[in-house]
Amino acid sequence: MTRRLSARWMGGTLVAALIGLSAPAVLGQAVPGRDDQPQPSRGGNGGILGGLGGFGLSIKLGKKKKKQPPADVPTPTEPALEMRDADIPDFLPDQVIFVVPGDQASNGVSSDLGRIARAARVTILESYYLDQSGVTMVVAQISGAQIAAGDNVAAVAARLEKQKGTGWAQPNHQFQLLGKSLPKRFAVHAIPEKNLRVSGSIAMIDAPADLGHDNLKGANAAQRFFGVTESPAVHGTAVAALLVGTGGYPGTAQGAQLTSLAAFGPSASGALLSRTSYLAKAMNEASRLRPDVLNLSFGGPRDRLLGLTLDTIHTNGVCVSAAGGNGGPAGKILFPASHPASLAVTAVDENLRGYAHASQGGRVDIAGVGVGLNAAVPGGRRAVSGTSFAAAVISGALLRMPACNGGRDPAAMKIGVAALAQDLGEKGRDPVFGDGLFRLGKARKK
Repeated sequence: MTRRLSARWMGGTLVAALIGLSAPAVLGQAVPGRDDQPQPSRGGNGGILGGLGGFGLSIKLGKKKKKQPPADVPTPTEPALEMRDADIPDFLPDQVIFVVPGDQASNGVSSDLGRIARAARVTILESYYLDQSGVTMVVAQISGAQIAAGDNVAAVAARLEKQKGTGWAQPNHQFQLLGKSLPKRFAVHAIPEKNLRVSGSIAMIDAPADLGHDNLKGANAAQRFFGVTESPAVHGTAVAALLVGTGGYPGTAQGAQLTSLAAFGPSASGALLSRTSYLAKAMNEASRLRPDVLNLSFGGPRDRLLGLTLDTIHTNGVCVSAAGGNGGPAGKILFPASHPASLAVTAVDENLRGYAHASQGGRVDIAGVGVGLNAAVPGGRRAVSGTSFAAAVISGALLRMPACNGGRDPAAMKIGVAALAQDLGEKGRDPVFGDGLFRLGKARKK
């Protein structure tokens, strides 16, 4: 039932999945005062767990150090992590979001918002002014008694939209993250290996990153939290390191300024989830920051409120790289990769073979290396695979394109990416590889 509702309202796809999730889960309560404030990073190599798929991490101290493996061999600290989409509910069954124009959240809940909520028989949980979009997002609770009596999100949304002053109502959607620093990773994309440092700024919306990790020490990075705790996670740490990692495992945008906007946290099952209300705040902050590039390694249903913010981000000249999804050949390209503002990225290995679990479709734009990458995770390293990580590789590389770094012309970026791509698979653009392999230089012949 929930999937029919989501498809009817949003006209989009099912929620993306990372790991073998089978049950719905709800994140913990928002941390007071954390939504807009930079927070000091925690972690380092102290063995803090990332909470993705139940993988634990540990370090043994006081023993003689073993000889380090070559840079092209993943350190076997943990099992390889392969991202796959799973089936979870599209939205929270006991919450609804309604949107009103202007700022009605600055002085608490206004009388007008209270009137709307009473008429629709809901309780307001929070109101938040999204200044970049010029609307107030109101998150409301549907009581258990109402649900038991047959009330649901669709019925409540319909009542809300009948109220004077309401722009629209929608579900509080659920989203999941879609988630080897080998020299070849740079060569196949024509990234200059002898000078990996680049100027510019990148923002990522993901799980919390371990900014104290050895592979991120010295990186120009800051972190803010939106509705989640500060515990570093595997996915966020890996994505951050693939972007701006230092030392022997450099990111594709080493030296760039990174802002991590953490909006995903562990559910009861261990999967990292977020929701519309958290992501709307994180995207609003990303729009306010106006980075050169924005990395979005997550996916879910098409979302009207988040789409509105993405429109603003695009208008601000930000280049957006988004993971297409890990639903396999039958899987759909997920939102936000399906949004016109995004460069939709699929994953290939270093032999340019498609990732077996990558989603396919006409919305795929470009392919990046995202299979078997040796990435930083809290407490060590792990081989990771998924469109999440391919998107991160591409995001860093986009900072080397004038259209993104200074040009503020995402439309020109897309034209340039297509023109330089190395054709893969069927001749021309295809649903598996899009325009082909991302290249900064002239495309190589097949």
